[in-house]
Amino acid sequence: MRKVEEIGNVEKSYEVLDMVGDGGQGDLFLARDRRSGERVALKLQKARDLGPESIFRWAGEELLREGSRMTLLTGIQAIPEIIATGTHRGRRCLIMEFVEGRQLQDVLLAARPVRHPEIVASVIGQLCEILWEVHAQNLVHCDLKPENVIVQPDGRLSLIDMGLAVTAGKATSDSRGTRGWASPEQSDACPSGLTQRADIFGLGCMLLEMTVMRLPYGGLEELAEPGGPVLPAEKLAALPPEFASLALSMVRRKAEERPADVREVFDQLRPYLPRLGSRRPPKRLRPDPTEYYRTHEPRL
Repeated sequence: MRKVEEIGNVEKSYEVLDMVGDGGQGDLFLARDRRSGERVALKLQKARDLGPESIFRWAGEELLREGSRMTLLTGIQAIPEIIATGTHRGRRCLIMEFVEGRQLQDVLLAARPVRHPEIVASVIGQLCEILWEVHAQNLVHCDLKPENVIVQPDGRLSLIDMGLAVTAGKATSDSRGTRGWASPEQSDACPSGLTQRADIFGLGCMLLEMTVMRLPYGGLEELAEPGGPVLPAEKLAALPPEFASLALSMVRRKAEERPADVREVFDQLRPYLPRLGSRRPPKRLRPDPTEYYRTHEPRL
């Protein structure tokens, strides 16, 4: 495990290169270690706007808290490792392991709808394996969406952005997550605390988005009225029969009605995973997430 060091002036140690992402909690840059030449990712606090200095300081501290949460996950291969924290031109930042690959959202945009059972099972199955380890640390990611998943060239998935993660069961004082993928219990304060079933809702949203190109309950539009349909009738009819029951159970409004944990989800995906040594699907994603299970035994 690398020791997380504190760097007063990041520019002395790292050359900041291209901006590669723009998130709610910070901007993501590609950077280079000036000593080793190694590429790293630099997550930089948003520039100060017209708001008070206290809010800007709080945002910097919140970014460092994200780094602390990520250090709890050191050793999980699919979570980028924190290398250092520091300050870059007055803004707090995290220096992280750079993950080569493409965002899942970009991979899917070129191929949706994705209905091949092996592809669907490989994407959701890999995320179940990752989340099993995250949840074992008593954390809830809270922001599962294709934008926060990287597909590496060999088909392995990485999960990024722990900025909204919370301790399971600990009361939350405000909404957390991204509209469309966030569970109903994330839409406001949750005095009883969020559970891993909030992440299962996000996974279910991703499954629906892949297969029928629609998020549940109105998705990115205004919050749907309670009692409204999960999907329009034509989208429900288009759900692949292999995953229809599972997907709908994952996005139930009441957390206690969803699968108990990601292992339960994975067990329902297991029959559709590619077998070791099997051939690639005829219309595969690029990079191809099925490659992982064609070359590795499942870990759940």
